[in-house]
Amino acid sequence: MKFLIYFLFLLGETQGKNPSKAVLMSAFLPAGGQFYNEKYLKGVIIGSVEVFTGFKAISNYVEYKKSGDLQKFNEGLSYGFYFLGTWLYSMADAYVDAHLFNFKSKVELAFLPKNMGIIFNIRWR
Repeated sequence: MKFLIYFLFLLGETQGKNPSKAVLMSAFLPAGGQFYNEKYLKGVIIGSVEVFTGFKAISNYVEYKKSGDLQKFNEGLSYGFYFLGTWLYSMADAYVDAHLFNFKSKVELAFLPKNMGIIFNIRWR
């Protein structure tokens, strides 16, 4: 219960984000760091992939233990590697997003007539 209260307290920070907290939250909760960094859509996508691949890895391993089918073992191992990759990506992404949380940028695209080309402008504030 204390962990849940602490987790909700961490989500309430709005001034700046601590990269260490973001990584820890991603390590222990599926997409926890993305939600901590207020990247909700990214959090739903990454969290869904983490839960799905973790579930499939475990369920294939359980089926392998029951039946002894090596195909299920190989599938479970593949899903386990997908889970590991998604989990590592989630932590790295949370770390970077926490560092860039207060970074303000404005991207402008200007489309000109056919022969003129495209202008791409980035302005930092």
